[in-house]
Amino acid sequence: MKNNQARTTFPKETLKYLFTSVVLGALTFILLFVSSYFLYNQVIQPNREEKLLATAVSEFQSYVTENQIASTNQLSWQSSDGTVVYLRNQTQGNQVEEQAPPKNNNQPSGSRHGLSSESETKIKYSDGQVVSTFLVVNNKWPFYIITIIVIIIALSIMILNFYRLLLRKAKYMNEIEKGTLILESGDLSYRIPEIGNDELSQIASSINEMSTSLSEKITSEAKSLQASRELIGDLSHDIRTPLTILTGYLPLLLETDLTKQQRQYLELIQRKTNQINLRVDELLDYATISSGQQPLNLTIINFSKLVRQFVKELKPIVPVHLNNQLMQDVMIIGDQSLLERLFDNLVSNIKQHGDLDEAVQIEFYIQNQQLVFEIHNKILMDDETSSGKSLGVKIGSMIASLHQGNYLTEADDYDYTTRIILPINNE
Repeated sequence: MKNNQARTTFPKETLKYLFTSVVLGALTFILLFVSSYFLYNQVIQPNREEKLLATAVSEFQSYVTENQIASTNQLSWQSSDGTVVYLRNQTQGNQVEEQAPPKNNNQPSGSRHGLSSESETKIKYSDGQVVSTFLVVNNKWPFYIITIIVIIIALSIMILNFYRLLLRKAKYMNEIEKGTLILESGDLSYRIPEIGNDELSQIASSINEMSTSLSEKITSEAKSLQASRELIGDLSHDIRTPLTILTGYLPLLLETDLTKQQRQYLELIQRKTNQINLRVDELLDYATISSGQQPLNLTIINFSKLVRQFVKELKPIVPVHLNNQLMQDVMIIGDQSLLERLFDNLVSNIKQHGDLDEAVQIEFYIQNQQLVFEIHNKILMDDETSSGKSLGVKIGSMIASLHQGNYLTEADDYDYTTRIILPINNE
């Protein structure tokens, strides 16, 4: 796991992205601004002033010619677009004659130079040629437009870069989500890429460590469970050999001449031997079913027929009252052999733990699109093995679970209820 003191937080990472984007936007703005400023002042503005002055001189010459204006006349003039104004004339003796300030221009001539430039050209007045000075007003609206465009470009680059960095984080979050879904599906060998050094990479690292630990535990538990099942199977086979001998010889011994006490002892041994045989069979069934070694052979089964067979087997043992609320047979999808084993366990449990003098109540109905099979019976007062923890109950629960159903038991004093719920085949 990564050191928590060395990693950054996601908010700090986001601020880092924002700072990087701002710096990139600022550098872009400076670079474009300097370039556009140089381009404007060295290329665009001189060409523009030259065109404006040429147009204005042509207009002023026409004005002077039409109005027969002499070089000594005082006048104020500006071009039709307001970008060029007439300042003064310069005689051949370099004597400067002050002229009246131009109309629509209230700024002193000394302050104009920051926003404009003066240019001299020859004008033919009515009394001869004179060098006239014009002021070309430096209207910077093109430069302002260029500056705005530069700002927009810089902001766009900053936003796009910030979005790109955040999008990379969003893709990483999707990668983590994809990894959790893969792990959830059961592929614990998958590892989420650990990118960066913030909370997201820490989450990915924690998930990877969790999946590794879980995989190791599952492998260890599977090995332990397999060893337990093999031990159960081996013990069952080892116990079955001497039990077979006892089961074969005890009936023969009971047929010999015995005292009353000897017969009682042998009958007790025979009952206990039969019980042990039953437990060994249950152990083998439990080991086989829980290991999954016996695949399900699913077919369409008439469950009503199984119930009738179950009742038929019970009647020689105990009185039976069947309450069948269904008018027709019910079909389910299941394994015939496993369901028959389930009913065999029910018969065995009733025979071993039930009060055979009390009738067994059986109900058979459909509830919430599911088949419900209930057995109510009395149990022996001195029976301590009918609490629902026996192997027979566990085997029944596993068989019901394999059929997507439930096997429920409930004990209330000497009343015992077994409820089996299975899905119905509606096809």
